[in-house]
Amino acid sequence: MFRRLAPATDNLADISRIEAMLRDRFDVDQNEIILVSEDAGTKPGFPPIETNMLFWKDETRYRLKVFAKVADVTDRDLPVKWLLPSLEDTGEGDCC
Repeated sequence: MFRRLAPATDNLADISRIEAMLRDRFDVDQNEIILVSEDAGTKPGFPPIETNMLFWKDETRYRLKVFAKVADVTDRDLPVKWLLPSLEDTGEGDCC
């Protein structure tokens, strides 16, 4: 009934790796939810692929976007820990 709108890729290992990096960088508890997806870029002039990350910490939702494939995201793409408040998802428009 449900299917991906993008071509199928075997990126579960990379998604798990990014989840672990987020938990480590921002001290996200194992009971908190982290969502990682590789999506097609939709804005003209931006890269065609982006990695979107949503996560919760202490009941606050955070959002981060990296303009790269999931397989290419490294810990250097994540902001330093003290920038966590700037990632808070306020529900306003898209971040980029």
